[in-house]
Amino acid sequence: MKKTYIAVLGLMMSLSTIGFSQSQRSCGSMDHLQHQIAEDPTVETRMQQIENATSQWLSDPSHRTGAVITIPVVVHVVYNTTAQNISDAQVQSQIAVLNEDFRKLNADASLTPSIFASLATDCQIQFCLAQRDPNGNATTGIIRKSTTTTAFSTNDNMKRAANGGSDPWNTSQYLNLWSCNMSGGILGYAQFPGGTASTDGVVILYSAFGRTGTVSAPYNKGRTATHEVGHWLNLRHIWGDANCGSDLVNDTPTAQTSNGGCPTFPYHVGTCSGNTTGEMTMNYMDYTDDACMYMFTAGQSTRMTAAINTSRSGLLTSLGCTPPSPPTSCGTVTGLTSSSVASTSATVSWTAVSGATAYSLQYRKVGTTTWTTVSTAGTSSALTGLTVSTAYEFQVTSSCSGTLGTVSTLANFTTTAAATCGTPASLASSSITSTSATVSWSAITGASSYLVQYKVSTATTFSSVTVTAATTTITGLTASTAYTYQVTATCSGTAGTTSAAGTFTTSAASTTCTDAYEANNSRTAAKTISVNSDINALIGTSTDKDWFKFVTTAAAPKIKVVLDQLPADYDLALYNSAGTTLTSSALAGTSSETVIYNTSTAAATYYIQVYGYASAFNATSCYHFRLSTAATNFRTIDGSEENSGDVISAEKLTALEGLNLFPNPANTTLTVNYFTPSIENTSIEVFDMMGQLINNMSVNAIQGLNSRELDLTSMSNGVYFLKVTQKNNTLTKKFVVKH
Repeated sequence: MKKTYIAVLGLMMSLSTIGFSQSQRSCGSMDHLQHQIAEDPTVETRMQQIENATSQWLSDPSHRTGAVITIPVVVHVVYNTTAQNISDAQVQSQIAVLNEDFRKLNADASLTPSIFASLATDCQIQFCLAQRDPNGNATTGIIRKSTTTTAFSTNDNMKRAANGGSDPWNTSQYLNLWSCNMSGGILGYAQFPGGTASTDGVVILYSAFGRTGTVSAPYNKGRTATHEVGHWLNLRHIWGDANCGSDLVNDTPTAQTSNGGCPTFPYHVGTCSGNTTGEMTMNYMDYTDDACMYMFTAGQSTRMTAAINTSRSGLLTSLGCTPPSPPTSCGTVTGLTSSSVASTSATVSWTAVSGATAYSLQYRKVGTTTWTTVSTAGTSSALTGLTVSTAYEFQVTSSCSGTLGTVSTLANFTTTAAATCGTPASLASSSITSTSATVSWSAITGASSYLVQYKVSTATTFSSVTVTAATTTITGLTASTAYTYQVTATCSGTAGTTSAAGTFTTSAASTTCTDAYEANNSRTAAKTISVNSDINALIGTSTDKDWFKFVTTAAAPKIKVVLDQLPADYDLALYNSAGTTLTSSALAGTSSETVIYNTSTAAATYYIQVYGYASAFNATSCYHFRLSTAATNFRTIDGSEENSGDVISAEKLTALEGLNLFPNPANTTLTVNYFTPSIENTSIEVFDMMGQLINNMSVNAIQGLNSRELDLTSMSNGVYFLKVTQKNNTLTKKFVVKH
């Protein structure tokens, strides 16, 4: 229905992701696998051979010795900003999470429903930060690489020094983990066994790496790496990446599709044939929040062990976890002491050794075998990310210009019990409208932040927001609807007890309204509005056009406008002070419109125009829009890149841009939108999960935004890939058919 127009690339990115807040886990492993198969069809053959070897290994009970396998890990911290350069403590916290989850030492394992309790297992797989590099030299297992790349995609460039990344260590002897900034909303991805050796390993978004430092809820407990390392060890998603598909493991109930948030068990009982227990949403291979996944099954454990003993057998002979034998010519460190011991941290110190230029500190939980190593030039080190009420032992080795001394004797300390943070009380709601409500609660002494969770009262999944004050306004709500909310305080990283639930009901949507801004039918008559404000107004006649004027500040130059609650087909445009169009949004019907303009220009004047498509209007019902400004870029997703803030018109395009598919999942029809730089013959192809061509067509694309509808009625339910090709440029995106 809609007209063709020249638009900015940032708008195209936003069409399917308005208000994106990474509310559900996004794993790129299957997309990465399909890309590898497309680039190298022999990958698929190797993976089938690996499956055959896995089946043979599993069929022989004598292989299952019960021995614990330790995997050496090297972490490549690839950073563009200070925040992305995560600390040693954050890296060490991720290794701790992997060891807890794969050994069933995680405290939340006790939350496993009783019906699955007998299946939850210690995988007898553990991890250490490498202490010996491929050349036999001592190492901390952490490599840091500064890069000019602001965000990486799933094309493996973070694994190549030539492309701004860090080259992997021997991938048959080490698990290579990369921490970096990623575009497209991807939390992480892994390479399955059988892929190219030079790109083997696991990539994790820096703000989802470990459980301290820069991590951000709800992916702040290190479970993204647990999930992706599961893929690296040949585990599939529990729904088999298909409707009621197979994950190749016998003791996981068949799941219909991925699950996000924190579902309440039992969940989706009987949605797939033979599933009488409900879905295992708490399994690490689902898409639920970090706090709501806490188990591997025995079947998954044996499959991972089979992978280590077949396709990843080089790990069994790796010396990465064994420190080099130290010489004895640099003395022995003495005087080991501990101080400032708290529930999750402690400071350890020792007496200086004459001639020493550096010290290697190793510490671990008493009774475990894996050391964490810290290198320092000083004679003390602050340890963080420790486990509460736990005994630790540590030792120190001096280094004299590269020559190591003798390892010191062991010293011990025990962390204290966990601090408490109290429970928010006196929950109250106020300023309730049809789309928003303000909630408040009693402040907790010592609280640094509060997690506010809210949902429609009849729903099972919460949305959440983190704030620092004891009040917040929740927006984007549905009229005449009952909501439930709860609050959890956090004190210096320690979460308190979640409050009792509060409730409120939004008011009914207004059917009529009064426009307080007329007359404002031209740019010169535009009415001035405040930034970060909500506006309600009318398009009252077929010739009515509403203009608004605002000024940004130097502290918050980035702009986002969301136009919603539309009574007719209204569109949205943003102009600069000279009246030049910067960006616009023109979706069909009453779909919400969003424009984002990420600019560094400070304290500038802008204009917003709201108008009816084809003279659409409604004389009684208001539309609503929200004008927001911020200091940092507003984020939008098109599946590949973060919006950089540059305005890109069709005349400036040099290649295909902004492939967008909706609705997704789709039923009978899929709409395909993309930008092209010129009038050119363009190929559109559809492939299934095995890379077989399902459909193809050739179209003569126009310059700018192109739109095409595909008929899906003859296609079976499942996951597919759509590829758009013009000249030598290609865009690919995944979609789901669900009739």
